[in-house]
Amino acid sequence: MGRNKKIKSEIEVSKPEKPESESTVTATRTQRSRILAAGVMANFTVAFIAFLLFFGPVLGAIAPLSDAMILSVNESSPADRAGLQKDMVITQINNTNVTTAVDLLTYLETTKPGDTVRIHAVKEGIASVHDLKAALVPEDYVGGVVVGGVIPGSPAETAGIETGMTMVRLNNTKMQNVASFVNFMETTQANQTIQVELLPPENYTGNLTENGTVAFNVQLSSNPPQGDRGFLGVLYGNNGVAESRMLGISIWMPQAKAYLEALKQIPSLLGVPAGWIILFGLPIYGFAGEGFRGFSGTIMQFYHPVGWAEPLGIGIFWIANTLLWVGWLNFYVGLFNCLPAVPLDGGHVFRDYIYSFMYRLTRNDLMSEKISNSITASFSMLILFSFMFMIFGPFIGQWL
Repeated sequence: MGRNKKIKSEIEVSKPEKPESESTVTATRTQRSRILAAGVMANFTVAFIAFLLFFGPVLGAIAPLSDAMILSVNESSPADRAGLQKDMVITQINNTNVTTAVDLLTYLETTKPGDTVRIHAVKEGIASVHDLKAALVPEDYVGGVVVGGVIPGSPAETAGIETGMTMVRLNNTKMQNVASFVNFMETTQANQTIQVELLPPENYTGNLTENGTVAFNVQLSSNPPQGDRGFLGVLYGNNGVAESRMLGISIWMPQAKAYLEALKQIPSLLGVPAGWIILFGLPIYGFAGEGFRGFSGTIMQFYHPVGWAEPLGIGIFWIANTLLWVGWLNFYVGLFNCLPAVPLDGGHVFRDYIYSFMYRLTRNDLMSEKISNSITASFSMLILFSFMFMIFGPFIGQWL
């Protein structure tokens, strides 16, 4: 019996102790805060790199193709018989490159009925060529140019021109289409007075001419970017749509070049808060409430790869969209994790800093722990209820 006790004692004495490296190590609150903060910073770093690549080499490798997309094709029209289709982007007519719908309409003004024109178009990356004969347009036909908007303080507003009116004549020049208007305005000068004849909208209460139109004498002003050229101050087109009776198509003018330039200008605006709002509000609001979610669908039709990205084809758009969403998602995830609510990283960091602050005041570990937990729980519940109210609030208002 005594011998067994002795052996047992020797075994217990000779039992190796747990190595110090295998013992449990607990990180301090400061160390834990740094680890959690590092996770948030990783999100912001990834977002920064993604945006740097997107607004740098990737956007630089994307160029506008054309601002002339076919919105509709009239049945049995020359365009229909030639095989032109909706959503095709016109890039060339005969040997003239088309970058805007105005280029196309201006060329057609020199085209006579019966002339054969060759139109180059692109749809979903596939180029095609179409030969068609221009149709006869009645001599008394006046297409007109819809006033899509009036610039505040402009000569047009001062004269009384309103949105929704249709310009049918400037001096003695008929306004067949947008090209007629643009070409006429290029011949004017600042301080020149012109007569603008328009078709009024329904329920117009102003004075009308014998032809049922409205006529204004307007003194043009200057527009610095255009030098001494006259400035009227109207936004032309019906939501950016023009029509060609000769071809039998309506054309959408989306201003793809201006849109791309606006995207490229965003980094230069980050010195002011508005720039950050534009950047991180793009997927929701865009530039005019439409939301920009990348180069996909219809918007991709207006652009093509250039330079180093040309061999990639549409692959450059996949790269651009990936970088855009990686940047947005990582920024929003990092921002969300900064919220002072457990179990988010920001909640743990917030609780540890509250504990440290309270401990300096009370020197009582238990009290500091209780206070920091209570404050963090209160913030967590407040944030939770705020999100719930944002989601269900509108529905509650309807029920009531």
